[in-house]
Amino acid sequence: MAWDRARALELILGAEGLQMRRNTNLVTVGSLRSARSITLEDDSVRTAGGATRLGSSAGATLVARAAIDYFPTLSTQRTVVWFNDGTIRKDNGSGESWVTLASGLTVLNARPMFALGGLELVNRSRKLFHCDRVNAVQVLAADGATTTTLATPPVDWSGANQPGFLAPHERWMFGGGNANDPKRLYRSSGDNHEDYQSTSFTLSLAGEYERLVAGLSYKGGLLVWGYPEGVWFVNYDSPDAVATSWKITKVARPGAAGPYNVVAVEDDVLWISPDGSVHLISATNATGSATASDIGYRKLSSYIPDTLRLATLDEAQWVYYAQKQKAWLACYQAGTLIKQFRLEFDVRRRSDVGERWTNSDRDVNEALFMRKINEVLVTAMVDNVGQVWELDRPSRTVAGSAFAAEWQTNDLDVAGLIFSRPGRKTNGRYIQIEYDPRQSANLTI
Repeated sequence: MAWDRARALELILGAEGLQMRRNTNLVTVGSLRSARSITLEDDSVRTAGGATRLGSSAGATLVARAAIDYFPTLSTQRTVVWFNDGTIRKDNGSGESWVTLASGLTVLNARPMFALGGLELVNRSRKLFHCDRVNAVQVLAADGATTTTLATPPVDWSGANQPGFLAPHERWMFGGGNANDPKRLYRSSGDNHEDYQSTSFTLSLAGEYERLVAGLSYKGGLLVWGYPEGVWFVNYDSPDAVATSWKITKVARPGAAGPYNVVAVEDDVLWISPDGSVHLISATNATGSATASDIGYRKLSSYIPDTLRLATLDEAQWVYYAQKQKAWLACYQAGTLIKQFRLEFDVRRRSDVGERWTNSDRDVNEALFMRKINEVLVTAMVDNVGQVWELDRPSRTVAGSAFAAEWQTNDLDVAGLIFSRPGRKTNGRYIQIEYDPRQSANLTI
């Protein structure tokens, strides 16, 4: 096509991802105003990976609230799920033959989470722990048919006073957030993660916050989050069970709302705070602990707090997809009652183009988790009708059906490319799209 001396303006659309600044003049060339159900993983704009059903539903009326990929042995895989009918169930590793491990659990105000423990000594079994703030801690030993309540909990964990999170760190299992002492951190025996009394040890974290809500092992210490504010880095000079051996350093002001609001991302830790801002903790030698920074505002401004239903962030779930170097956040969009919104953060090019964000409203990811497939951990979910799905599938369909992917460039006056044009209307002669079709699909411009 003849271009008749018109100047070519190149827009590289796979560079920077979603930008939602209110002052659109600050949105860079190549950024997107809409990035729905797409991926930028190969520095181009592509339809996001597909979704495939795994097995059959555990029950059409069952809404998943938390799920985990559990290996009681190296060769045995199970999907364990907490459902809204107050049951914990597991499959046979293929999304079939569902078995009820626990039933009759209180659902109201429960915020379920799973933590892996056990294997403390030779010939000890792998164990899966569950807590939810309301019910007594449940423990699944090896590939058992039922869960049992925690054998020897702290004396404070009784009745309705139950921990809101559990966090394995070095030899121990830590927990806390119980209503009767919400600012206290409890540590199990190093030789038995079900025993919190024989070597009883606790730490109280003072601060202007309501309760502890999450914990994560990081760089030799334990990061602990408070609600609605506060992050502490807890480590020790000596593992002896005395408070003076432990050092507690507050590393960030914004806190978290729930146990799955935090996730390790390569060398850092990512979390979302109750106000919808997104933050990153990095290790530092300067303080001997960690430092935190807000990474969401620069490109997304107030998009996240304006888009999400903030009152339900205690149920939001981060996972980290290491193979693709992406963090996925499953959460509720404002005005919705199902968890069908997902925010995705691509960390691979932070050093040169900064954070790259996309979003999706395709999947009902009520319980988002990572699942091993052919030795690779990939994203998976359980939906609102008890069905397990494997995500990011090469087919780029949902159970064989096509879905819409959408991207939109920012309106711009090309002043960033032609310095003599700011504020002036510009007519284009033609548009050339570089498009590499890999299968039958409709492309609408």
